Parts: sequence; structure tokens; C-alpha cells
Amino acid sequence: MKRLVCMVAVFVMLALSTAVRAEDVFFEIKADKPSYTPSSITVKKGDHVKLKITSTDVEHGIHLEAFGLKDTIIPEKSSVVLEFTADKTGTFSFPCTKYCSWRHLVGARPRLEIKVIE
Repeated sequence: MKRLVCMVAVFVMLALSTAVRAEDVFFEIKADKPSYTPSSITVKKGDHVKLKITSTDVEHGIHLEAFGLKDTIIPEKSSVVLEFTADKTGTFSFPCTKYCSWRHLVGARPRLEIKVIE
């Protein structure tokens, strides 16, 4: 019986040591009229993500509805920090939601892409 308990304990310890653990990840993103830089980030499912988004020119807006963040305004030449947990896999694209230049009129708004992988 003791042998079985020891084997189970070793198996559990091995399983826990190889399990994927969520991490805290941080990105600094610059927002200006033509783009977000970087325009694409990749995180793992379960990660706690912090985005510091800084406007280098005018007000910008971002709507990360897929992660529960709605209608955030990034003030002119200021920063906001957004936090969420990447709880689903896929590629999510978020265009600027605050009119910042003529690019909005032709469908070429700044866009942030978040890729969430397993």
C-alpha cells in the first residue's frame, strides 16, 4: 500500500512540475495616427496581460470587448494601463475606436492584434 501511495505522489509531483502555468505579461504599445506599435502581440491562454498604451499624438480609443474591456480612451499624449486575462484562444483584432485621422474614413484605422495560443 505504501508503495502505491509513493507512486501516486511521484506521478502527481511530475504532473504538476510540467503543467503550463499562467504568467503575468506586460507590453508597452505606442498609439499614433497610422498605427499601434507593436501592432501584434502573442500571449498564452491563461496569461494575465497588462497593456500600457501611450498616445504619441492625439486621442485614440480601443475596445477590447473579447476580453471585457470596452470603449477605453487613450488621452492625447498620455497613457492608460489595461489588464485582462487571456481566457480564450484565437486571433483578435481591435481597431482604433476614436476618430484620430482620415484613415478612419477609408477603413485604414490603427489596429492592434492579440494572438492567444495554447
